[in-house]
Amino acid sequence: MKSYVLLVISLSLAVFLSGCTDEKVMLLPEKGKVMPVFTMTSLSGEKVSSEALFKDKVVVFNVWATWCPPCRAEMPDLIKLSEMLPKDKFLVVGLATDQGVQHVKDFVKEHHVSFPIFWDEGGKAIALDILGVNRYPETFVINRKGVFVEKVVGGFPWASPQIKVILEAIYNTGEVPVAKK
Repeated sequence: MKSYVLLVISLSLAVFLSGCTDEKVMLLPEKGKVMPVFTMTSLSGEKVSSEALFKDKVVVFNVWATWCPPCRAEMPDLIKLSEMLPKDKFLVVGLATDQGVQHVKDFVKEHHVSFPIFWDEGGKAIALDILGVNRYPETFVINRKGVFVEKVVGGFPWASPQIKVILEAIYNTGEVPVAKK
């Protein structure tokens, strides 16, 4: 009888704890795995698939906001990096998370941003729900097979020659090179 009662309680708890919810199940990017596919909105309103845009290129995918001081500080380096890298092999892309697209358009124009910028209103649809980003900037490095190989949280000196060498190694091997001791 005791074991029957324990079985009923266990089953009841299992049913109760596995009940319905309206919470989304987040499938966040995982290093060494293919990045989730998502649709981004350009600053002109065009819908673009991440899979199509990133195809066969090493991607530096920067999630940022115009109101974020570290984001603003690293933008000149991202612009330089995008100009240093061959366009047929590499792509620097920004995903702005501002509430209003006009702030982003003004920033891009004022700072002469030369790489593609997309907009995720308030950072909710892509930045938070798909990528798990809740602080800025956060940059994902994706190899040419679409695999997430590295993430950098916070501002970073992207325009250094060493970063170019690392990105070229990722292009050639698909992996971040191991530092020599």
